[in-house]
Amino acid sequence: MAKKVSDSQVAGIKAHAEARNKATIDKVNKAIDRLKRKKNITINFETVSKEAGVARATLYNNAQLKERILSLRAIAKAGPLDDIVAVKKDRMQLKDEKIAALRLRVQKLEQDKKKLIEQLVDYEELRFENERLKSKLKA
Repeated sequence: MAKKVSDSQVAGIKAHAEARNKATIDKVNKAIDRLKRKKNITINFETVSKEAGVARATLYNNAQLKERILSLRAIAKAGPLDDIVAVKKDRMQLKDEKIAALRLRVQKLEQDKKKLIEQLVDYEELRFENERLKSKLKA
């Protein structure tokens, strides 16, 4: 039989999870600050995860951290600028670029799908032709 969890236990679990999440965010933000101070270090999900000692999935799953890393990465690609916080325009441009890339990928996938359907139709026609020829040989 399953034990019931009391409201106070649930509240305690939630408080603990929130505290761990806040500690992780602080740890990652400090790691990003350290990376920004270092020269010739690219800020991306891998370098931040190694510096902070957290999994990359943690960075991707937390919207605040993900946005900060993406904006810093976009700024780094734009030029050698230090100590700049991402502005809304940079985030919008990054989103627009991602949307354009995703649209291109969708188009390519649709073309691939169409080719696969054509190949499947050809395969079925060949299979039926093979069956017809086998039955003709037996007769």
